[in-house]
Amino acid sequence: MGKHEGSDESAPADAVDSTQDGHDQDGHDHDSHDNDGHSTETLTDESGSAQTGADGYPHEEQAVSTISEVLGAPKFWVLPVLLVVVIMSFMAALYMGAIADPERNLHDFPIALANQDNGGEVPNADGGTDKQNYGDQIAKGIIDEAAKSGIAVHKTDRTTALNELNTGKVYGVVIISPNFTNRAVALGQSAVLQAKPEKLPIDIYINRGSGTFASAITTQFSERVSTQVNKQVGDQLTQSVSEQLAKANVPFSGAAQLALSQPVDVRTVEPNPLPEGSGNGLSAFYYTLLLILAGFTGAMMVSIVVDAALGQTPIEFGPFYQLRLRLPISRWGTLAAKWTIMLLIAFIQSALYVGVCTAVGTSLPNAFVLWTYSVLVIFAVGVSAASAMAVFGNPGLILNLVFFVILGLPSSGGTVPLEASPRLFAWIASFEPMHLVYLGIRSILYFDADWDAGLGRAVIQTIVGLIVGGLLGWVGTKYYDHKGWHRFPGGMRLSPRMAKIFDGGSGSLPTITTPAPQHVAGVAGASVRKREASTGTHVGAHEREPDDSGSGSG
Repeated sequence: MGKHEGSDESAPADAVDSTQDGHDQDGHDHDSHDNDGHSTETLTDESGSAQTGADGYPHEEQAVSTISEVLGAPKFWVLPVLLVVVIMSFMAALYMGAIADPERNLHDFPIALANQDNGGEVPNADGGTDKQNYGDQIAKGIIDEAAKSGIAVHKTDRTTALNELNTGKVYGVVIISPNFTNRAVALGQSAVLQAKPEKLPIDIYINRGSGTFASAITTQFSERVSTQVNKQVGDQLTQSVSEQLAKANVPFSGAAQLALSQPVDVRTVEPNPLPEGSGNGLSAFYYTLLLILAGFTGAMMVSIVVDAALGQTPIEFGPFYQLRLRLPISRWGTLAAKWTIMLLIAFIQSALYVGVCTAVGTSLPNAFVLWTYSVLVIFAVGVSAASAMAVFGNPGLILNLVFFVILGLPSSGGTVPLEASPRLFAWIASFEPMHLVYLGIRSILYFDADWDAGLGRAVIQTIVGLIVGGLLGWVGTKYYDHKGWHRFPGGMRLSPRMAKIFDGGSGSLPTITTPAPQHVAGVAGASVRKREASTGTHVGAHEREPDDSGSGSG
């Protein structure tokens, strides 16, 4: 085992060393130091044969034996296998379940309908006229038929409908033109007079800024509306004209019947096309993903580097392995340092995202607003992710993965709208950050940063998430510090039952729960000596902790 840099301590600061009176936990004899000051440890088997080389490391035979023993202990491999297969299967169920059958899962898909028809006098079979409104009849038919396929069509005026479309509240708008009834009557009369009829217009507006898949669903809806309306209006006009021609003893020509069978022209219109560089409506989703990953993975990387620099975890590059002496810093202090670094990263990375996306040709209107909100998102996600790792330890990594990525992607609404996924995902999206961030980015990129297009909700809930994540980390680490549960070996004594649960050993394998008190005292003593060496000051004996031997000497 190697020496600490800048210290004469023979044991690494976080190594498990439960040796007392010249024996290890299994009763094996060991040496303390070689002539060069390096720690050497000679393990002996039951027959007393040495199992280590001159450098103090085990021979290949012992390594193979140890691996076999470890793999033979189910406690060693069952948990990682279960973790991987359960989490990956859970991810597969969510991801594939969200996209498996959008048509069958379609529910509450919002579309607005504006009927501008005022009605008119329609000829009847008696030769007179009746007051009718073809627009109302068509609207009722569209609403009733759409409900069968999970599309929620609601009636409103034209101005409100277009405003809802331009703020992402609806995926499409149906506009029935003014004087629709009168024009339908005129079309029938032109057929009677053998003139070429002019089709009746119905416009269906879409906005690809609401999502590529959502626009595709609206386009399919438009095609179904065309078939339905042409049959409904065509049958009415054909019957009316047929009765009029029969009374006048005029033949109903095939050309006239054909014209009246398709009297309506349903047009799909995009009033506000997306600019070039918008990825056909996908750029908002991918930008959202960039922000979440910057906060989530950024917090992980910062945690690894900071913990290594503080001597709380090893520094490892390829074959290089070193554990620095632990610096005297609390859990709360460590977390606050990580938050500070994440804030700096948020400012820099947000600017780099804007620059890189601009360089590759991505359309980024409202760039300053985009940068500002990006800073907020990266910092909020980073604070929350770092807090989870600080409070829950290694399980915090899994919790972050599940919360920010596994649950986030299928419930974001960026690829498949939530209304085309099982209802479970709409519930997940109500608290998942990725969906909220997507709404904010979509508003900035496609809806001119309109506060009502989702940006307002996104900003408010992102701030709430930042506060909740910050409180989790602050309260959790402060509580641990208050209880004296410090981040070094022996910093927390486990009860016998808990120690058995967390014990990674089996049989003769070494325990990983807590080291001997002498080792813990040695860590504290080494920290004092290093502080003396770096500052040139002397720490009094009353301030020292005893070293591994319990003597308290340097």
